[in-house]
Amino acid sequence: MGEKGGLYKIQAGFLVVSLFLIILLLFGQRLRRDEAAGQKTMQETEQEAETVTKAEAEEEICLMVASDLHYISPELTDHGHYFTAMIESADGKTMEYCEEVLDVFTVTVLQNKPDAVVLTGDLTFNGAKKSHEDLVKKLFAIEEAGIPVLVLSGNHDLNSRNAANFVGDSYERVEGITEEEFMELYGSFGFEEAYARDKASGSYIWECSPKLRLLLLDVNGGEVYNSVSDETLRWMEEELQDAKEAGAAVIAFSHQNLLRHSMFTDGYIIKNAAHVLRLYKEYGVIANFSGHLHIQHIEQKDGFTEVTTSSLQIAPTQYADITWDGEKLEYQTASVDVADWARKQNVASNNLKSFDEYAKKFFCQTAYWQAYETLIYCLEDETLLEPLIRYYMEQNYAYFSGRLDLIEQEEDLLKEWRNLGVRTSVYLDSIAREERVSQNHLVIE
Repeated sequence: MGEKGGLYKIQAGFLVVSLFLIILLLFGQRLRRDEAAGQKTMQETEQEAETVTKAEAEEEICLMVASDLHYISPELTDHGHYFTAMIESADGKTMEYCEEVLDVFTVTVLQNKPDAVVLTGDLTFNGAKKSHEDLVKKLFAIEEAGIPVLVLSGNHDLNSRNAANFVGDSYERVEGITEEEFMELYGSFGFEEAYARDKASGSYIWECSPKLRLLLLDVNGGEVYNSVSDETLRWMEEELQDAKEAGAAVIAFSHQNLLRHSMFTDGYIIKNAAHVLRLYKEYGVIANFSGHLHIQHIEQKDGFTEVTTSSLQIAPTQYADITWDGEKLEYQTASVDVADWARKQNVASNNLKSFDEYAKKFFCQTAYWQAYETLIYCLEDETLLEPLIRYYMEQNYAYFSGRLDLIEQEEDLLKEWRNLGVRTSVYLDSIAREERVSQNHLVIE
């Protein structure tokens, strides 16, 4: 029995050791599985973090805005004497090449792929139905690429008495369009898919994302021109309240202005702009982006900001990019690169191949004759004629392009203009009071 008892003890000892080793082995495997699981969790966490970062980046909304396209169908002008003389005595729009400018803008939109394109009125040169129809065809090219186009009418677009076909030394009246026809023709460009529409005007809300809505305010249709009706004001307040409750920020657009940007106010500032501004301030609208004046200008009053984007058809033929990341809005202008497009298309026209130079020269030529026709009747000292014309050309171009920061004031020539006491003197004096900063970039936080 003693020998057997010893054997049993040895066997039991081996059994205990074996069980201990098995437990260690199983524990080691479990530990490795836990470590692996921990590594997987870290990887998943990193992936989730990357996903969140990407989602946040995707929240940035990118818009392109252009104003005052003043497009005319190529079928409505032969670029004859009457048409040429008319544009040469106007404000410097490059109407000779409006087709090409718009085509290059379209190409730029397709390359940039913004979340939406906003066109703030004066879509056509003189409101001719044919111009509207041809413009719609161009805009469909953008829509078909999956980029929404949002339009507003301008004072040149509806019920126009100036819609014309220009031939040789004359012109003939052609058909324009009514407000109802405008809504139908441009239905695909904001109206039909709007988040909300106003029954009393062509105003509407566009939802870019759950966190950002655009309010496009129309004052060219409706019962009273250039004024916001009481019904529309009530609609605006309801929509602004709805956006506030949804936690959505609002950016506003219009053709006419809410703030004073220049000495020209009659017909430019919305008649009851004060009521609109009250609503925008009360509900925290970020800013308003307008056009109409053809100048590039930023104005801020009582904590509210409005930007007028210069005409796409006037040098430096620019549009603007607007980005919103949920906290910060940034606005930056850029010129359409017609010259680059012309070279790639092997276009023969030297004007198109050096378009920036041509557009500026054409703008300054129209300014030259504006100043000349003023001075020739009131200037006694002929030696001042060219210096005063040059001063007007340079100040006028810098003002329109929003780059007064690039030129000197030249007080002596301004004084000579003041002494003449003509309307152009008042205009130049108003420019002289402007701050000498770029009007092409803005950040709102």
